[in-house]
Amino acid sequence: MHPKRISKWVLKPFVYFMGSNNIQRAWLFEPNSITERIKRNHSFELELVSEQIEELDHLDKRIVGIAKNESMVRRVKLFGDKKELVFGESIIPQETKEHGFAGLKNLGSKPLGDLIFTSKKFKRMRVLFAKFEFNNKKYWGRITVFRVNSYPMSIKEIFIID
Repeated sequence: MHPKRISKWVLKPFVYFMGSNNIQRAWLFEPNSITERIKRNHSFELELVSEQIEELDHLDKRIVGIAKNESMVRRVKLFGDKKELVFGESIIPQETKEHGFAGLKNLGSKPLGDLIFTSKKFKRMRVLFAKFEFNNKKYWGRITVFRVNSYPMSIKEIFIID
């Protein structure tokens, strides 16, 4: 089961008014790699949950800025000291894999953040925030839209932080 979004996507200023705390905001507003943030303080592990072509819903297509109905969707769990800290979901259209950056073709269990923050080909376009529910608990998450040599992709991160 994956976390379910329970609020609208909002811009950064609204996060302060929607019941977030300082710890949650530190993760939500992290400007650098979440993978590196975890590695600084914990033993890091990535579990590849799935990586497959899926039909996208209208909102995902609109946020990422693509017209095609199907795209590669990659889901991962990031652990720190064996505790799940982040559920990640990336939308990587085929044209982005082919023309944006070749390293996106065979990620396997490599963290996507390792590519994004070491290559100048990735440009962060916008970040939106929302609340999610997972295992009867509420969490915050964000979706970041990137351009990779002008081709779109997104990374959604739900922070499983108490």
